Amino acid sequence: MPSLKNVVVVGASRAGMVSLGAYIVEALKTDPEINVTVVSRKSSTAKIPDGVKVVKVDDSYPQEELEKAFAGQDAVVMANGFQLMGQEGKFVEAAINAGVKRFIPSEFGSDTQNEKLLSIFPMAGAKAKLMADIRTKENTGLTWTTICTGIFLDVGLTTGFMGFDLKEHKATVWDDGNFKFSSTPRENVAKAVLAVLKHPEVTENKYVYVSSFEISLNELVSALEKAQGTKYTISHTTTEKETAEGKAALARGDFMGAGKLLLVANVNPGYGSNFAEEGELWNDKIGLPRENLDDVIARIVKG
Repeated sequence: MPSLKNVVVVGASRAGMVSLGAYIVEALKTDPEINVTVVSRKSSTAKIPDGVKVVKVDDSYPQEELEKAFAGQDAVVMANGFQLMGQEGKFVEAAINAGVKRFIPSEFGSDTQNEKLLSIFPMAGAKAKLMADIRTKENTGLTWTTICTGIFLDVGLTTGFMGFDLKEHKATVWDDGNFKFSSTPRENVAKAVLAVLKHPEVTENKYVYVSSFEISLNELVSALEKAQGTKYTISHTTTEKETAEGKAALARGDFMGAGKLLLVANVNPGYGSNFAEEGELWNDKIGLPRENLDDVIARIVKG
């Protein structure tokens, strides 16, 4: 396959808590062979990284405007959040019509091929549906790569999603806290995108599983105590309790509360959340480095 040099990123603002797109753009900018373009909504006032070409489209992302934005591009990287969930199909069609070679959907997390995950966290079904649709279009010449990274550790810790309070030095540990799950901070997730683009043949039409490390909640507590030089106050909970609360939140339409179900799928076996033991790590195949937990935690604590 020809090299993937011209890359367009959708969702590259620095706005929001996750803002993965900005990290991806910065990673791509480090490679002199890659030309980066960002597709942004006309109404957006979010800052785009300096030195990056920006193409503005209508806020509804009309397919014809997307086709113009994707013209001449080798790859489309989707870094959108939930706001575009269910609408990604038109981005796929626009990529096909524009002659794009590679489409990287906004997966970057859990393994949506895992049926147990889909059964407990229905919101992941939209991503699985999109991938099923993309696979039916392989005969168009569009290839794809899905990148699974596990929890974004920096986001999970700093937002409280994983049950940690870095300021008050408190943590909630599930069950015995010893199950190890795959995790990757956003900076290394972005490097994974670059690595996939630099290895177009080996990653063609593949689910690529990468992680910085496999960690347990207990190991996270220890690493944070070491980095911050203080003991954490530990509370304990059970998977059974958290699952019940997450399902109740989902039933009443509280999708933020239902996010607990995603955490259930990450800190328990059987959901494919430990790529090293339940699947296959691709780090070595694409030259993506593993990381040292203490170094990453120190970086997160320093902000």
